[in-house]
Amino acid sequence: MTDRINLSLTVNGKRENVCAAGISTLADMLRDTLGMTGTKIGCDAGDCGACTVLLDGEQVCACLVPVAQIEGRHVQTVEGSGPHGITDRLRTAFLDHGAAQCGICTPGMLMAATSLLARTPSPSRTAVEDALGGVLCRCTGYLKIIDAVVDAGTAVSAPQRRAPAAHEAAAHLVGRRIERVDGLAKVMGAEVFGADVAPADALWMRVIRSLHARATFVIADCAHLIAAHPGLSGVVTAVDVPGCNSFGIFPDTKDQPVFAADSVRFRGEAIAALVGSRHALAGISDADVPVRWTPLQALTGITAARAENAVPLHAARPDNVLTRGKLLRGNADAGHANAAATATGTFSTGFVEHAYIEPEAGFAVPDADGPGTMTIHASTQAPYMDRDEVARVLGVAPDKVRIVPTACGGGFGGKLDVAVQPLLAVAARKFGRAVRIVYNRTESMTSTTKRHPSHIEATASADAQGRLTAYSMQGDFNTGAYASWGPTVANRVPIHAAGPYKVPNVRNLTAAIHTHETPAGAFRGFGVPQSAIANETLMDDLAEKLGLDRWHIRRINALGRGDTTPTGQILHYSAGLPECLDALKPAWDKVNCAVTAHNAVNERRKRGVGIACMWYGCGNTSLSNPSAMRLTLDRCGTATLWSGAVDIGQGVSTVLVQIATDALNIAGLPVVLAATVGDTQTTLDAGKTSA
Repeated sequence: MTDRINLSLTVNGKRENVCAAGISTLADMLRDTLGMTGTKIGCDAGDCGACTVLLDGEQVCACLVPVAQIEGRHVQTVEGSGPHGITDRLRTAFLDHGAAQCGICTPGMLMAATSLLARTPSPSRTAVEDALGGVLCRCTGYLKIIDAVVDAGTAVSAPQRRAPAAHEAAAHLVGRRIERVDGLAKVMGAEVFGADVAPADALWMRVIRSLHARATFVIADCAHLIAAHPGLSGVVTAVDVPGCNSFGIFPDTKDQPVFAADSVRFRGEAIAALVGSRHALAGISDADVPVRWTPLQALTGITAARAENAVPLHAARPDNVLTRGKLLRGNADAGHANAAATATGTFSTGFVEHAYIEPEAGFAVPDADGPGTMTIHASTQAPYMDRDEVARVLGVAPDKVRIVPTACGGGFGGKLDVAVQPLLAVAARKFGRAVRIVYNRTESMTSTTKRHPSHIEATASADAQGRLTAYSMQGDFNTGAYASWGPTVANRVPIHAAGPYKVPNVRNLTAAIHTHETPAGAFRGFGVPQSAIANETLMDDLAEKLGLDRWHIRRINALGRGDTTPTGQILHYSAGLPECLDALKPAWDKVNCAVTAHNAVNERRKRGVGIACMWYGCGNTSLSNPSAMRLTLDRCGTATLWSGAVDIGQGVSTVLVQIATDALNIAGLPVVLAATVGDTQTTLDAGKTSA
């Protein structure tokens, strides 16, 4: 039994006597012993700052402070009001400025800012940036957060303010700046994320993952392991999957197993899971699980996977090509041949991790909504897609699965794929009990999808005036071991690869390639950022060859209202690039003059200035985007919006309430948002939160 120690300390002004595990941290004690889950754990290594609290008034990462060091000390968390009400004042400023987006970093930001304002009541922006430097945010770009802290500092004696809440009666809410409907919970530390809650009797789950990129394996009888560790309920493997041991985004690419059965295709792939008490799991190492491995040569990188003698990862794709995409318009060869200038380049990009602050977490409860049902609470961007995937894995009808999204602490595309959901469902079904899981940061980064690495060869041509005559590219995208969103990347890139420009002749070809690497999926742009790197570099090269200003070559080619894209679409409405570039021109000229003047007199240290344009089509590429909402009206005249659109920080919950309020057009009628957004049992399918 882990040694435990008795502690006495003050938390938010209240004396607390606690008994905690001697090897635990201040973050563990706050969350697990006192139930104060406002303090978040993003990395458990002192890197992200989400767990920032004040210890005797000093800013610390609670995940790094051993509980043995907190006897008799004073701790302030986001749940408190802070010295002289500073934290409360900051809450108001955060709400006014919309500084809390997904909300996972907000508690840490508030505590770091509280520490600053306690020392420096009216700090400069530079001081604010320094004070918040230890707390990472992946949503905001920090500007609104910095504005809020500066505002709170300058309003020391001013009355507290709050923008009108979205449920308050107001005419024409659309276009008004109002308080987020989910903002208060975020700044109070009350928002419930995947790791914050689970049934008290839930078993814990820990996944055993491959250390090899490619290997075969055999798991021996685990009876001895179970007998040797009281509290270990059992081991879950592929044989425990009651339905199809595979999942994926598209009907014909459901190729990823919940648990690999006898071979693995990437390092980090799940082969089994331990289920039991948290204490029991902590006492078992992965090496204790009886697995016999036979490592094999892995295909790493696109070139290896496309080699003539490359072993196919999937029998159905013998050349390791998952899918191809293409866009052809006009005659690209003629467009290049007749041009005044041509630029060609080869470009490569690598894997990129989403690095959302909240690791994957959640819990599953069998039979919660009737015999044979499965209810899963987890962080997600796509609850209805999760529901259908889990139903497939369990071998049940979709209406037997309920997905209840927890608050999503950042997604950026990474939480469009299921992660913990099928694992939890299989374990909960096997043991007939609630099961919970929380990925650590290493596990999250090892096992979940990334941005697609790319290898792009592209050519752009223009006439003597700089007007584009042709663009062509071949782009290969490393989709990793399994399909995930590879087809979307392969088909979206050709549409966008020529950039937001008028190009009469286009030949864009792509391929998504399988390798023995982490699956690549959705990540802010579905491959378009990779192709934009190539396109914009070639635009600069053309400008240099033709002796044109880089702003100018983009302006004369910019797609405007009424222009036709390479796919033949006429942009009747949203096409603001020409106006954007015109607005930028004075600043562009000014900074270019400054750079030229600097470089003329400095031999060793030079300056540069760049310009780039990018476009991105919202929604599903060339597909319909169905979405449905439900409104109910109670006897008191309150309208409730039952929204299935998950808010991952982008603000859709607030915007939808604004739209619904204006659409009803009934003076004084309040519209409130249903408590659980995206619950597949109570809301209609509003599509996934992406694109």
